[in-house]
Amino acid sequence: MQTLLYICCFALSIKVRSRLLRDGKTQTVYLDLYSRGRRQLEYLNLYLTGNWAADRETFRVAEAIASKRTLELIGDEHGFATLTRQRADFIEYCRKLADTKHAHNTREVWRKALEHFTTFCGGRLAFSSLNHSTVQAFHEYLLARIGVNSAAVYLARIKTACRQAMNDGILTKNPAVNVTIRKQATERAFLSLDELRQLADTKCSNAETKAAFLFSCFSGLRYSDIESLRASHVRQLNGLYALEFRQTKTGTPIVVPLCAQAVAILKHQLSPALPVSRSKFPLDPDLVFQLGAQQTTDKALQRWVKKAGITKKISFHCGRHTFATLSLTSGIDVYTLSKLLGHRHIGTTEIYAKIVDQKKLPPPIRRVNETLTRTIAHVPFWLNLGDYDRPNASRRGRYFAEWCHANGAPRDAATGFQIVYFADV
Repeated sequence: MQTLLYICCFALSIKVRSRLLRDGKTQTVYLDLYSRGRRQLEYLNLYLTGNWAADRETFRVAEAIASKRTLELIGDEHGFATLTRQRADFIEYCRKLADTKHAHNTREVWRKALEHFTTFCGGRLAFSSLNHSTVQAFHEYLLARIGVNSAAVYLARIKTACRQAMNDGILTKNPAVNVTIRKQATERAFLSLDELRQLADTKCSNAETKAAFLFSCFSGLRYSDIESLRASHVRQLNGLYALEFRQTKTGTPIVVPLCAQAVAILKHQLSPALPVSRSKFPLDPDLVFQLGAQQTTDKALQRWVKKAGITKKISFHCGRHTFATLSLTSGIDVYTLSKLLGHRHIGTTEIYAKIVDQKKLPPPIRRVNETLTRTIAHVPFWLNLGDYDRPNASRRGRYFAEWCHANGAPRDAATGFQIVYFADV
């Protein structure tokens, strides 16, 4: 009973086989597939129990599955997708693809893109109906209803799904070829050094939001990476502090050296003097920043920016832009900055070079640290939650200010802020 069915066509073959399980009584049924020089086993979750009537029905089911797989293999061999795959819903395929994305923001972009595509299609679209004209019509649909850059982002998600469907053997050619929307150049909002000082000196209703945003300005981390940052990600080598983690958006590992202000905020957040419950959300205590939903964080950030008298439209991601522009202003070269930001393509980093006139400097990490520290040294890194000279200082601010005072950190003559360089931290 080892070989129950044998189907052979060209260089393709499928055999229905069974093998005895460890209990010595039950046999599991599986397919032995061979195609294009590769062998693959597919277990069907079907079992032979010794009951003649039941086993005969199991054979019929296995044979039906084998016949279906044969049609699929023949279709792939001759360059066309099978009828079953062609009838599948492309929109549902896109939803499953979106669920594989790691970053919350990325999934949100996919969700919005699919909302537009579902409205455009009327709720369902079979792969057999997906062609170049469909994608071109969706291109025009987007441009007629939303901005150019948003349309470009949403169309790119549909094009990604088309390419993946080709890789999965569902489509034989890409229907989205030569359908594209060019993004318009936009001004990336960022804070100048004076605005950063102004913002840091303004009290924020949400202390965690303030700490997280300033940390983004000094480290260049995305919201998704700051949200998931843990104490175990901190590394110290030869007196230098750095973060070593895997980026949430891209999944690639990265090492980010920290300047003095970033280290100060980090130590502030990890201090045992901080209240045990810093958030009403039940988050992991190992997290450096106890942030809630991004929407809540963004609202708190906007209120804080408005309170500081800054009229720019600032989002949390502008902290990353601020870090990039401050780095270039301080003399860090584009190549080094691209590594600090975790960009896979240097062209993405070069966008910031158009904003700032840069000076070339050697790229070692210590030079990066020294340059950044000197540039942003006057920012009050204890987050203005009360400093050493204020009689009504909060416990968090008082602890940190006392720490600075005890370590003899000097004060800037112009601003009165204590300055902590890397060697002091």
